[in-house]
Amino acid sequence: MAKVMIEAAINGNAMRDRNPHIPYSPEEIANDAIATCKAGAALIHFHVRHPQTGEWVQDVPYYAEVYRRTREQCNPLLWPTFPFGDDPAPRFQHFFELAKDPRTKPDLGAGDMGSVNLVSYDPRTKTISGSHFIYKNSYDTIRYFLESSRALGLRPTLQIFEPGFLRAALIFLDQGLLTEPLLLKFYLGGPELPFGLPPTLKSLEAYLDMLKGVRCNWFAATLGGDNLPLVPLIVSLGGHVRVGLEDYQYTNEGQLTNPQIVARAVAMIKGMGHEVATPDEARQMLEA
Repeated sequence: MAKVMIEAAINGNAMRDRNPHIPYSPEEIANDAIATCKAGAALIHFHVRHPQTGEWVQDVPYYAEVYRRTREQCNPLLWPTFPFGDDPAPRFQHFFELAKDPRTKPDLGAGDMGSVNLVSYDPRTKTISGSHFIYKNSYDTIRYFLESSRALGLRPTLQIFEPGFLRAALIFLDQGLLTEPLLLKFYLGGPELPFGLPPTLKSLEAYLDMLKGVRCNWFAATLGGDNLPLVPLIVSLGGHVRVGLEDYQYTNEGQLTNPQIVARAVAMIKGMGHEVATPDEARQMLEA
């Protein structure tokens, strides 16, 4: 049976009032990345945060510390986030800064492949948060991210929030800026984050229908919802799995840790007769 990769998004912008296990400081982030990798995650996505307040920051020394500490004990494919903004150059600058030192060079590039209304919704109170905000990525911005990833020799992970994002990725593939196998992340919208397609079989089939004839490695995540129930479906369709406290905080479901979430995904994958890919195996799969 095919090997399945697991990515863990370990903190994002989620706060500890939702789950006390969300790491803030570089040391906490690195320790969590190490434990989560040992639990079975081959890819780790992270944000750096202010060590005391948890505020999202972009300090390169914080990023570098996470890379150095993590790589002292394990070797997952680590990739950082990038901030919002109209000018793509400062949004991607930390990739260039980190790449100057082999000890801190990211393992993957990145590109968010379009624009989306990033809002959250509380079904209990029927209130929307962030209703003023649009996450903007023009085609020129996307091109900058992809060209920069290529300049650094990094395969970009392509974030797909909406079907139009995938169409953009296929255009850049047709133009030769992207090469197969594509690395795709399908972000399905759970109850708390009402954008994109819902976490269903038909949603995944719609995305896969658009990819006929294209070699790719695709992951599926549920943002604002528990992705674990979807794991058997994702794997049965030939996909890989993304979980983690960035995407869902398990506030009312036991406040799980990232290693615990990954361990549950591992058990489900192995229960289906598959093996979970190691970081080295994942590197080979992504470049094949």
